[in-house]
Amino acid sequence: MNKAPGLKIIIITFITLLLSIALYIIWYFQIEKITTQELKSIQNQLLNKNVNFTWEHEHKSGFPYRIEKELNNINIKFKNINLSTEKLKIIYQPWNKKHIIFLIPNNIAIKYNQESIIVNNSNLLASLIIDKLSHIKASIVSDEISLNFPRENYDFNKVEIYFKTSAEEQFKFAILLEKLSFPPLFIKKNIINTLYLDGEVIKYKKFDINNYYSWLSKEGGIDIKNFKLEFSDTNVNGNAFVSVDENYNFQNTLSIYSNNLNNVFSLLEQDNFISKNTLKKANLIINALEVASELSNKQATFSINILSGYLYLMGIKLIKVPNLKSFL
Repeated sequence: MNKAPGLKIIIITFITLLLSIALYIIWYFQIEKITTQELKSIQNQLLNKNVNFTWEHEHKSGFPYRIEKELNNINIKFKNINLSTEKLKIIYQPWNKKHIIFLIPNNIAIKYNQESIIVNNSNLLASLIIDKLSHIKASIVSDEISLNFPRENYDFNKVEIYFKTSAEEQFKFAILLEKLSFPPLFIKKNIINTLYLDGEVIKYKKFDINNYYSWLSKEGGIDIKNFKLEFSDTNVNGNAFVSVDENYNFQNTLSIYSNNLNNVFSLLEQDNFISKNTLKKANLIINALEVASELSNKQATFSINILSGYLYLMGIKLIKVPNLKSFL
């Protein structure tokens, strides 16, 4: 008779456990259904912006701890740009479907007109968090990424990209790259130790992927609050603002300080981007400002502007700068 209450407790506990498991399974597959609908919604939203995002088939896994969707043979096409990869894994946490993890374990092929680029990556991992107000916080990291062009290869040993949006229409970003053998053209024979950018995109909500020229020339721009460039024995630090005018000429303002700015212009001359006379003029301006700053016990700060297709150092015209359309 004394065992009956204990038996009832065991039975009740067992039934409660079964009900809990059943409810979790129902809830899990309901969440999985919602995530499938959201993926389809994203596909339709991109299509409305003339971006065609397709895949051949998908594989579901992860039960019971997470929801994993592996998309196979992905293809993304926008105008004359085509991007494809073999697999893309999307990972959801059932208890927080607003946090999504993306994993690309294989190469990415990019075709632009007649150009072809293969991106080799070391398990590129991305995290996306969307809060109740639809603000976004995201990160993209990889230990190693290589860009393989038909005749050249460029390596990034470490890549970290972070960005977030806010109610104030701000799109803030931070980019950290280490040990690059894909430096800007003017230092292509050197390896960059560090490239860091921290800033925000102006009026990002008015950005139109189908008319980004107009947005960049009339509405938006990139405000770089802080940047750092380290290569060889040269350090360059400062801030900048980047946009274009109605003719798609770059409109840039930079305020920088450096321990060896002459080296940057020497590399430009070595790669035939500027003449020897331009190099002499730049060195004269740099040396004069450094001497004046040293006499006043201040750090030399250099002003570089790009206006109407020309680069100016401390207000003095130095070189012609290519139009934005020449890069696209």
